[in-house]
Amino acid sequence: MRKLLMLALLVQLGGCYTVNQAGLGNFVTQTVQPGMPLEQALVRMRAEDFYCSTSTAGSVTICTRNHERLLRGSCVERVDLMRSATSAQTLGAVEVMETRCTKS
Repeated sequence: MRKLLMLALLVQLGGCYTVNQAGLGNFVTQTVQPGMPLEQALVRMRAEDFYCSTSTAGSVTICTRNHERLLRGSCVERVDLMRSATSAQTLGAVEVMETRCTKS
């Protein structure tokens, strides 16, 4: 019985995060939308544990979120927030990038 419980615990810890690209896209679409104030979009992304930094060009803000997987490495989700061409304070476009995972 004890071995079975240990095995169940290892399976849970090792497979806590699985890549769901469609789910990430749906989540981002519900969280931030083009036309909203950029500062509001950043607050919402940071509230969801994303780290956001502005590129050197200043037109794109890159937001990333790490997921550690105990037995299978880590994964990074990335969302690019583009400023509007007409207003630097407005979100112009949102691009959900492919989730990248490392293998351990």
